[in-house]
Amino acid sequence: MSDMSGTVFWVVLGVALFLGSFGAVGGICLALYIVSFIVGGASIIYYYGKSRSETTLMNKPSRVPKTKVGPGKIIDDVTHIQRHYRTDKRMTGASAIDEVLQEILDFTYRDYIHIWYKKISDDGKFRYDMRLTLQKVVIAFSERCKEVDWVPYCTTNLVDDFASHLRLFRRAQEKVRKEAKKDESKVPPDLTSVFFDLEVEMENNLCRDTICTDPFKEREYLQELSDVLLYLLLPPEDFHNKPFKHIVRECLVNGVFLPVINLMSDPDYINQLIIWMCLDTPINNDTFVLAIKLSDSLDELQAVREKLDMDIARWRSKDTGGEDDTFVKQQLSSLVFVKSQCELRIARLQAGLGYDDGTANGGLDVQKLLTPGQKLYSLPFDVILNNNVALSYFIEFMTGLGFQNYLFFYLNVEGFRVSAEQQINAAQLQKLADSSSPGPDLEMISAAAYSIYEQYLSEKASPRVRVEESSLKRTLQAIQKENITEEIFDPIQAQVYHLLQENKFYGAFKKSSSYIKLLAELDLLRDVPSDDESSIPDDETMSSPSSSNHASTEDLSNNCESWSDLIVTAKISQTGIVKEQGRAYAVYAITVTKTHRDGLEDVVDVYRRYSDFHDLHMTIKEKYEALGTLSLPSKKAFNNMNKDFLEKRRIALDNYLQTLQDPGVQANYPGLQELLYPFLQPGPWEKGKSEMARKMDTFVNPLKTSVKTVGNAVKSVPDNLVDGVAKVSGGIKGIPGNMVDGISKVFNIKNNIKAEMLDSGKVGAVLDVEEEDNIPMRIMLLLMDEVFDLKNMNQWLQKRIIAILRQIIKAAFGDMINKKIVDHVEWVTSAEQCAENLKTFRDSFWPCGCLAEPRTERDQNTQRRTRVVCRAKLLASLSDDLRHLIGTETTRRGVIRIFHLFQQRTLNKRLVYVLLEGMLETLFTENKFQEIFLKVHSKSPRVKPHLERRSNTSKGTQNRRKKR
Repeated sequence: MSDMSGTVFWVVLGVALFLGSFGAVGGICLALYIVSFIVGGASIIYYYGKSRSETTLMNKPSRVPKTKVGPGKIIDDVTHIQRHYRTDKRMTGASAIDEVLQEILDFTYRDYIHIWYKKISDDGKFRYDMRLTLQKVVIAFSERCKEVDWVPYCTTNLVDDFASHLRLFRRAQEKVRKEAKKDESKVPPDLTSVFFDLEVEMENNLCRDTICTDPFKEREYLQELSDVLLYLLLPPEDFHNKPFKHIVRECLVNGVFLPVINLMSDPDYINQLIIWMCLDTPINNDTFVLAIKLSDSLDELQAVREKLDMDIARWRSKDTGGEDDTFVKQQLSSLVFVKSQCELRIARLQAGLGYDDGTANGGLDVQKLLTPGQKLYSLPFDVILNNNVALSYFIEFMTGLGFQNYLFFYLNVEGFRVSAEQQINAAQLQKLADSSSPGPDLEMISAAAYSIYEQYLSEKASPRVRVEESSLKRTLQAIQKENITEEIFDPIQAQVYHLLQENKFYGAFKKSSSYIKLLAELDLLRDVPSDDESSIPDDETMSSPSSSNHASTEDLSNNCESWSDLIVTAKISQTGIVKEQGRAYAVYAITVTKTHRDGLEDVVDVYRRYSDFHDLHMTIKEKYEALGTLSLPSKKAFNNMNKDFLEKRRIALDNYLQTLQDPGVQANYPGLQELLYPFLQPGPWEKGKSEMARKMDTFVNPLKTSVKTVGNAVKSVPDNLVDGVAKVSGGIKGIPGNMVDGISKVFNIKNNIKAEMLDSGKVGAVLDVEEEDNIPMRIMLLLMDEVFDLKNMNQWLQKRIIAILRQIIKAAFGDMINKKIVDHVEWVTSAEQCAENLKTFRDSFWPCGCLAEPRTERDQNTQRRTRVVCRAKLLASLSDDLRHLIGTETTRRGVIRIFHLFQQRTLNKRLVYVLLEGMLETLFTENKFQEIFLKVHSKSPRVKPHLERRSNTSKGTQNRRKKR
């Protein structure tokens, strides 16, 4: 009751206060407000419900529909049942490939079919049929691939297509250059136009110029090609469905073929691909500067300079002193130097001077180097005769003077001596093994000797080698009496040697432009400074004067006891291979033991490279000529990282070191101890020889020794003597005859075929297809010939290179080179490798299972800088062995030719189409693709004029024959 009375009290109090504040009028207004709110809300609900009811009654039937029963009910239920489709996931027969293919098909369907079809319908029948069709196409394609033997295509046709493409580009460059020199006032012909003119001549009346230069013709060609492929791969019921076939064709042309072909023919994409492939190849300062010097584009150089300015500004902001001050200054100095070289190249191009304008070795002026007073390296005459590249330049010089017969005679006698000695020794060894066997067959040796005499020494010889008549008579009498030895020509050869060494020949050669070019080929001009450049500062030249690298041996000896107070012994304990900046080299660990007066011993390990031993040996030879006969293991050009070879070299170097430590030797040669002991101190060794001397000795002498061992046995002679000497020598015994024959056939062209006609045909036209075992190696050599243009070299050098290639093949691969090539191709085309390639495609196209973003266009300056880096990567990828074999400039020109080839978008597109057509011809051998391509490409406007010219030429030839 108390609660109730309290509530009533508060209500009465509230009403009293309200009436006291607002009065009776306020109470009446509040009541009206409440009544109006209730009436208004009820009215709105009534009218809204009424309008909705009227609309519903007008649109819907008044009767409730009947429920379906019987068959109608069954049909309706079956129609709405969700169907489950099953597909067979087996496609290629290889589970590793099928798994990746299924994922790729799933992603393709999800991102390119389902994304638009779901907006049209949710029926699963269409999706199932599409998936089934895709699988049938993949199965048909995989069945074709499994039936094809890819080894012949990859080892022959593929390489032949690329080499022939390169040959067309080389010939087009030569023709444009020749036309430009013929009349400098005229605009030189377009390189692309000349290229396709030559293609008509090479490809037997077909040309791909229209599909490579006209986008409309290209799309039309791809549509026709797609129709043929769909006919071969699609199921018949799908192919005869014209709307479906046309949709698939347009998707194939515009969504697959055109984007892929445009991407693969894009020079910027190819440059990035080359950089990625050469990712492990380091670029040093010299190579990058050379890449700048070889640039012929102002835009490239300006883009590089712009980036250099940014890097210089960034490094200058870090130049604030401290511990890294020396490193920062080194980086700044290198960047400033590269920028100066870039600006010098820009100035040369703006002045109209290019790489070919009388310069060699990337910018050195030949005419300036020929002026008196220039310091050039003097090559010994023996080096000229024993080095392939040097010999070729000397032959060209002697040919210009008209005295090449003297040099040919000398070299032929060298070949005869080695060949005859080999034949005689082999016969004598056979006789020792079997006393009943006949003695040496002197008849063939005598025939070869008489052939040399007739060619160079007889009165009928033209031109004739002039020597003392008495020597001629004695030699001829010995040949006629068949008193043949390998030394029969030695007296005459000695006279010719002294004649060639005189100032009239060798002295004049050293003052000619050919000698400058030779030094450039041997990479011996880098140390010759020019007015506009200096060498790149290295770590030593930029270090402070107190750097330990400049400490003398006297300073080192002052910090320890006198050598006479110590007993020092050293032994090479082990070898190892060290990788630094992408390059590997062998290191020898020398365990040095120092025994003091008090009997205490200090044992330290000193690490030295072979080049350090070589420098020590050269220093000792300079000071003590008698010690030059010490046996230091020679430098080996190939397989010098082999474990067995390193162990043999370790033993030989250790024997060399023990000889130098012998007390008797040190007593006989005062000062030897002072030369040896600093070499045995830990840390870097101060080399005594100059860099040029080391370069010359390590470059020329290994070739001089290694080439003699095998090269002398196969020394080439002029064509009319090849057969005779070959009969005497019997070839190289260590290499199978079929391989020797295969290598020699690469460059030995039949006499009845003109060189010009051969050069205008495809590269593989010279191969004998019947000898299938030799084709892989021979086509690789033909590709090498096209890259480095060996056919235009001196013929002697060309044949010497073949001889050394035999040595390389034997040393690197043994007798199974063709099998190794075939095995590698089989591995590349194996199911496991195909699966890896498909995974790479999947991960790049759908990273983490999501469709990759569209490829963004890179700005022009970035593309230009990429070109410079690509050029530098290609130059850095050249091996020292290859440069030593055919010359630095020759290898450099070959690499630059490859680089320029890939910068031509139109020509890249032509190469892509050639490779595509070659693959289709290989896949569908029974479907006459070759005839289809001939029919399509023969419609080119270039073909008809070529046929008319050839017809007129043949008529003229027939008329001349009739007159005869």
